[in-house]
Amino acid sequence: MLFPNLPTKTLGGSFFWDTLDRRRGWKLQKNIITDHYRILDPENVRQAWSNDHAEMLHAFGKFTSGSGE
Repeated sequence: MLFPNLPTKTLGGSFFWDTLDRRRGWKLQKNIITDHYRILDPENVRQAWSNDHAEMLHAFGKFTSGSGE
């Protein structure tokens, strides 16, 4: 389940985050402590977050497909 999101500026994942995929400036990351996921846009603003890997892969595909930007 994607959690409610307020777009929040981040530092881009310098600490506590593994970048699992990177496309068109977008990043799919996993927190190394809590195991939750987030999607950052090219400006390092969090656009989505969840604890469901499959759902985040789907959302990441939608963000990076080019149809929504």
